[in-house]
Amino acid sequence: MPATRHSIYLLLVVSISHNSVLAEDPPTFVLEWGQSGGDTGQLQGPHGLDVDDDGIVYVADTSNHRIQVFTPDGGYITEWGSFGTNPGEFNHPHGIGIGPDGKLYVAETGNNRVQKFTKTGTFITMWGTQGNGPGQFLHNHGLAVDHNGNVFVADRDQNRVQKFDSDGNFILEFGTPGTADGQFSGTNGVAVDAAGDVFVADTSPRIQKSTNDGVFILSWGSAGTGEGEFDFPRQISTDEIGNLYVADRNNHRMQKFTNTGEFLTVWGQFGSGPVEFFSPYAVRAGLNGVIYVADTSNNRIQRFSSAAGIPAVSQWGANVFALLILVAGTYLFRKRARRSILVHL
Repeated sequence: MPATRHSIYLLLVVSISHNSVLAEDPPTFVLEWGQSGGDTGQLQGPHGLDVDDDGIVYVADTSNHRIQVFTPDGGYITEWGSFGTNPGEFNHPHGIGIGPDGKLYVAETGNNRVQKFTKTGTFITMWGTQGNGPGQFLHNHGLAVDHNGNVFVADRDQNRVQKFDSDGNFILEFGTPGTADGQFSGTNGVAVDAAGDVFVADTSPRIQKSTNDGVFILSWGSAGTGEGEFDFPRQISTDEIGNLYVADRNNHRMQKFTNTGEFLTVWGQFGSGPVEFFSPYAVRAGLNGVIYVADTSNNRIQRFSSAAGIPAVSQWGANVFALLILVAGTYLFRKRARRSILVHL
């Protein structure tokens, strides 16, 4: 077969197959830690968590009004915080975000503010009061930090997201009450991908995606128990390649999507065993396919490992690769056959 015909066939396969997307296998359960209580390493309704580049896990131990820090395997490292309104004290901490400078930001629902710390718990600054003006909150929940250090806060009961610089200076806000594009019915979770696009978990229920400045791009989701459907989506997280993970709280499961809303996989059901959840509030994707889930009403953290944590070969890529092997094999076979004929001549 002439090389030009191989080329045409290759282009034809690419044009036919490049849109096919395969659902992934669910992540594999690795371990869990935590139990109900207020002692060291125990948890009481954890609502938020984040993981740094060294794999250290920071947990908002919400009803114990503190932050606890653990090794990747759940070994206790340190903690800080107690109930109160002073710097370093908390009233139901929820969302946690680690900035590119390694600083830790905590959204406090009860005190309607954000506090900033070093990763060892040294207080740096705080901002926010109860109200509906810029820099004010009413039960702020989710929090995310982009690669420039900007802090996005899900101001839940005011149906908006507010954006700040790393020192707490107000930059902008987006969102109004409603169900139209760019409107919200309770902003629970927020995440930012490497490109700077912002994802918001809306109680309505759906996921909305916007630019870094809050301009609506797209949305997906509806009420239900099927793939891509939600029942009270809570906190969300993006991984290294931009996929989005959603803590689907009242369905007691996690869902994973591409950054354009294509469903990839789901795992979990109601229960207290491994890969079972009871009202999970938060999920965080770390490096190398590691995923942590705050299994809130089971008062524990579960760790999973995903083989799809790094870019995987898609189905169209596999088809093309197989075709290239076939073409190369055909070419070599015919070349060797031709040489054999010449020798015998």
